[in-house]
Amino acid sequence: MGNTLKRLSVTGVAAAAIFATATVTEASAASGGAACSVTGASGSPAFTNWTARHVNISGWVKDTGADGHHVAIRLVSIDDSTGWVTEWPWHSEYDGNGSTASFTTYASPSGDDLDEIGAQVAVFEGSSIVRSCTDYA
Repeated sequence: MGNTLKRLSVTGVAAAAIFATATVTEASAASGGAACSVTGASGSPAFTNWTARHVNISGWVKDTGADGHHVAIRLVSIDDSTGWVTEWPWHSEYDGNGSTASFTTYASPSGDDLDEIGAQVAVFEGSSIVRSCTDYA
């Protein structure tokens, strides 16, 4: 019983530490990444110099399906104080199965809206999303 309680305490501390790194305070600058795959597409951004007001982003999206669809990736951010989700512009890849598009950009909203950040990867038919996935840093 004593060992079980000790393991639960250590697990609780580890979970608290992981959660603490998932959000950003104004006084900290963090880094991280996200990645997800859906049938026909995969992608991943890396986040550096991340504060609640700015983040540098470099990433890629790959078309993994010979299906005639194009693929894209975008930043998704959450403002913890309002719960507002912002979906940033897409970075697309149009060259077909096996092709990868890389990009480097940044996000600097007018407020402290980058409390949580992640990526959405999608497969498109024209301007409509066919399939997508989302992962947060």
